[in-house]
Amino acid sequence: MIKRTKYLAATGLAAGLTLSAVAQVNYQWSAGGDKATWSQGANWTQGVAPLNDGTTYQIDLAANAGTNTTPINVAATDVVKLSDSMFGPMTSETLNISGSVSCGWGMFVWGNNGVPAATVNVKPGGSLYCKDTLALGTAWWFSPGANTVINVYSNAFVGVAWFQDGGKLNVYNGGTVCVTNGWNTGGATTPVFTGGQDSDATRAINIVKGAQLILPGDSTAEVNDWLARGILQNYGSPAAAANIVIDLANTNWPGQTVVTTTATAPSVLEAVYIQVPRTNLSVGGLEQAQVYADYTTVSNVNVTLSATNLIYKSSNTNVATVATNGLVRATGVGSATLKAIIGTLTNSVLVTVTSYTNTASLIHRYSFNDATDSGTVADSVPGNSPDWDGTLYSGASLDGSNLILDGVSGYVQFPAGILTNMDAVSVETWVSFGTIPNWAVLFTFGDTTGNGFDYLSCQPHTGGATAQTGIKNASTEQNPWFTPVLDNYTNLHLVAVFHPEAGYCSIYTNGVLAAINSSITITMADAMASGDPYNYIGHSLWSADPYLATTMSEFRIYSGPLSAAQIRADAALGANQVIGTSTNVSLKATVSGSNLMIKWPTTSALVTLLSSPVLGTGAVWTEVTTLPTVVSGNYQVALTKSAAARFYRLKQ
Repeated sequence: MIKRTKYLAATGLAAGLTLSAVAQVNYQWSAGGDKATWSQGANWTQGVAPLNDGTTYQIDLAANAGTNTTPINVAATDVVKLSDSMFGPMTSETLNISGSVSCGWGMFVWGNNGVPAATVNVKPGGSLYCKDTLALGTAWWFSPGANTVINVYSNAFVGVAWFQDGGKLNVYNGGTVCVTNGWNTGGATTPVFTGGQDSDATRAINIVKGAQLILPGDSTAEVNDWLARGILQNYGSPAAAANIVIDLANTNWPGQTVVTTTATAPSVLEAVYIQVPRTNLSVGGLEQAQVYADYTTVSNVNVTLSATNLIYKSSNTNVATVATNGLVRATGVGSATLKAIIGTLTNSVLVTVTSYTNTASLIHRYSFNDATDSGTVADSVPGNSPDWDGTLYSGASLDGSNLILDGVSGYVQFPAGILTNMDAVSVETWVSFGTIPNWAVLFTFGDTTGNGFDYLSCQPHTGGATAQTGIKNASTEQNPWFTPVLDNYTNLHLVAVFHPEAGYCSIYTNGVLAAINSSITITMADAMASGDPYNYIGHSLWSADPYLATTMSEFRIYSGPLSAAQIRADAALGANQVIGTSTNVSLKATVSGSNLMIKWPTTSALVTLLSSPVLGTGAVWTEVTTLPTVVSGNYQVALTKSAAARFYRLKQ
C-alpha cells in the first residue's frame, strides 16, 4: 500500500536518526530571510545557519517544497558538514552547491512529475559527498514518477557510496560522479524497489565529452545494460556503444570502472510512436499515454517523461485532452486523434469516447441478523445464499443484529470472485469505531503476495492520520483520502465508490462527500488482474497491519457507481431499508415557516431531486444536494423559501 510505505519509511528513518542522536538539533529551512542564502540565519527556523563543525544533525529543506521557488545557495566559502542526512530539495526547489556539502548518512532529492523538478546544481568547483546514499527520485510512492535532476558542472565532484537513481543526472565537461558501492537503476543487475514508480521514463544518466562516471568494480555488464535501455545518454539522447569508453585499468581509480564518452553530439532521432493502453474510454476516464522513440543508436526508448521537446495535440479537445505529461482525459462523446510531436516527427492514435451507462445494482447484502452461533453471514440478495455467504473467523461474532470484531483476530472472509467482471464497484456500510490502530483495514478485496498486490481497500485511520480508500494494481496505488480519521465515530454511514471508467474514486460519510480523487488511471481490470481470492472485513492483505475492532450493522456491494443522490437517500433510510423500486411517484410541497418542504414516498426509485428556474426548452435542471430526512414514510428536503419561482422534479 503505497501511502503506507511512504509513511513507514519516513517514520522508520526518523526513529533511527533520533536513536543515533538523541540530543541533536535539526535544522529546517524557513526561507524567512532573503530566501536564498544558506549562511543567513534568518532563513532557518533556529535563527542561525547550520554549524560547519560536523556536529550531528539533519537538515530539512522540505518545509517549503512547492512554495519556495528561489534557489537555495551554498556559497563557495560555505563548508556544510553534518553527521546525519539532508532531506531535500523537494518538489519545485533548487539547491545550488558552489562550496562543499558533506552528509554523514545521505541526501534525499524527491519530487514528482506534473510539477517543476527538484533540482541540485553542483556548480564549478563545488562538491557533494554522501557517506551512504544519494537518492535521486527513488520515492516510489510518487505517480506517475519522479521529476528530479542533478547537474554536475566543470570541476565539480559528487562522491557517494550508493546511488539510488530514479531521476536525471547530467554530468558536464570536467565533472565527476563517483559511486563506490552500487548504482541502482533497476533492471536485472540492480533491481529497483518492488512497486516502484520510477522507471526508465523518469531516469537518465547523461554525460558529455570530458565528463566521467566512476563505478564500483567491473561494471561493464551494468553499463551495457544502461546502453540497451537507452538511459545512458550523450548530449541528451541515447548513447551508442561505439562512443562509450569503459576503462577498467585507470590508474587514478584502481579497482573501479571509469566511463567516458567520445561523442561530440547527440544521437539522431529517427521515429516517434504514441500508445494509449485503452483507446475506448468512457466520459471522465483517464489513460496515461506512452511515447517511444527510435534513435540511430537504440530503438523503442520510452521518452514520455524525458523528452523536453515533446508536444501533444488532440484533434478534438471536446472529446479528449492530453496534458503535458501525456495524461489523456475523456471529456465528451465522440472520437479524437491524439498526436505526439518531436520536432518534425509525429505519430497519432485514435481514441473513442462513449457515455458510461452501467447504473448501480445491489448484488450482495449482509445484514448480520444470522443466528449467533452460525459462523457465517448470509447474503440476502435473492439467489445468492449460500454461494456468497461470508465466513466468520477467530474473534468475530454476531449478536443478532450486528457483526462484532474484537480487533485481535476477528474478521469476515467472503468467497473468491465476489468482484469478478465488474468495471465499477460501490461498497456501503453502517459501522461504529472506537480507537483505530494505524493502517487497520475496514474492507479489502484482492490478491496478495504477502505484502499486498492488487486490491480495493478502505482504511479508516492511516499512518498519516487520514482516512482513505485505495485502488491498486501491481505497481501503483491511487487514493482519495481525508481528515479527520474515523476514530470513535458511531453508526457511521460510509460509502466508497470505485469508478475508474469515469476517472474517479470517492468516499462519502453520512451522505456527504468526504473525498474524491478525479485522476484515477487504474482500471478495475488492472486492480483485479490476478482475481480477488482474498476478500475481507476487518483483515488486511498486508501481513503487518493490525486487526480492526468494530461493530457493523450492514454491508453492501453494488456493481456500478452509486450516485450522490442514492447515497444521500440511503443515509436517510438507514441500515435496515434499501431504496424502493416504484417509479410512479409524485412530489408534494408545503411551507413551514421560512422553509419549503419537498416530500416524496420512500418507496420511490427516483431519489435525485432536480430544480430549474423555468420550464420548457430554456429549463436548466440542477441537482439539489440538500440531505433528505425520512418523516412518516417520506423523504423530506427542507429548502429556504425564495421570492423567485423554482420548479422541481425527480429522476432515478
